[in-house]
Amino acid sequence: MTTSRDITVDVELPYPPAQVWQALTDADALADWLMPVDGFAPVVGRAFTLRAKPMPGWDGVVHCEVTEVDEPHTLAYTWRGSRMRTTTTVTWTLAEADGGHTRLRLAHQGFTGLGGAVLALMHRGGWKKIAHTRLAGHLARTTSKDNS
Repeated sequence: MTTSRDITVDVELPYPPAQVWQALTDADALADWLMPVDGFAPVVGRAFTLRAKPMPGWDGVVHCEVTEVDEPHTLAYTWRGSRMRTTTTVTWTLAEADGGHTRLRLAHQGFTGLGGAVLALMHRGGWKKIAHTRLAGHLARTTSKDNS
């Protein structure tokens, strides 16, 4: 039996899809909850770079290219860390839930080989924290600013 290396994180956010979409597609918002970003725009074919704090074995740079934009339902982009041998894909899918909430699914796919298994393991915990804590926190902060 093979274990899937793909990562899926589902979260329901108490915000409308348009507000969640804004957090996923605005460069300043991405810098707040994901990583500082250079060159991002929600346009298919647009290359951009994410930068995190370097760690042993990784310089903190992720090279990406937007592959799908279906506002406000789907945003996808390639994801390749500077030391990754293969390019993976991150897909955000939004659906309206009861009460004006948003069901958000993050799928990070394309991890191959033994190295891919290790990378998937490393990314899985980070993506859960990002979706459940950092993105939710960003939305809470920007909602309270918008309402003040």
